[in-house]
Amino acid sequence: MSELEQYQEDLAEVQEWLKIAKKPNNIEYLNKRIKFLSDSIKILQPQKVEKDEQIEQKMPPIDELKFEKITKYAFEQEENKIKIIINMDGIGELPQKNIQVEFGKNCFDVRVIGYNNANHRLQINKTFGGFLDKMSSYKVTKNNIHITLIIPDQTQWTQIKTTENIIDQKKEQKEKKKYEKDGQPLDENVKGVLGMLKGFYESDDPEMRETVREFMRQTANKQMWKN
Repeated sequence: MSELEQYQEDLAEVQEWLKIAKKPNNIEYLNKRIKFLSDSIKILQPQKVEKDEQIEQKMPPIDELKFEKITKYAFEQEENKIKIIINMDGIGELPQKNIQVEFGKNCFDVRVIGYNNANHRLQINKTFGGFLDKMSSYKVTKNNIHITLIIPDQTQWTQIKTTENIIDQKKEQKEKKKYEKDGQPLDENVKGVLGMLKGFYESDDPEMRETVREFMRQTANKQMWKN
C-alpha cells in the first residue's frame, strides 16, 4: 500500500470516529488529525499525477522517429577547439531531454525532437579529422545549440565533414568516361601511363610539358598510320 493510500484509509477511519465522538477534547483532536491527513493527501496527489504524465510522455526509440536533416550550421576554430553553432530560434524552451548529442572518435550525432512539430538531426558519420570525444561537449542557449569538439592538436579544419574519396571518385569516373572507347575499359597499365603523363604535363617545367606534347603527337601519328 502506498503512502497516499494509507493516508486516505486513515482519513476515512478518523471521519467515522468523529461521527460518534462526544467529548470536546476528542472532537478537537480528531478534527486536527483530519486536517493533517487531508493536507498530506493534497501534497501527495499532484506528485502521483506528475509521475503518470512522465510515463505518458516517454520518448519513443530513435529508430522509430523520422528526422529532417539539419544542413545549415556555422563553425569556427580556436586553436584545438572546433565550435559548431546550430541556430534554432527558441530552442532553449524545448525540454532538455528533447535535445540529444552523442560523440564518437570521429563522428557526432545531434538530435532535436519535437521542435516546431518536427524532429531535426545533424549526423556527421566522419568528421574532417579525429577529435577527443570524451572531452567534447555541448550546451543549449536561447536560440542556439553550441557544440565543442576538442582535437588532439591544432590542425586547421577547413570544414566539419570529410570529403575524403568523394573528389577522387568523381575524378576517376570523369577520367574513365573520357578514356574509355567503344564501351571497352582501358587496361590498368594504360590508365597508369595516362595518369603519369597528365602529372608531367601539369608540372611547372615547360620543357617537360613540351616533351609530353611531342610524345602525344607522335603517338597520334602512329595510330593514324595503323588505321
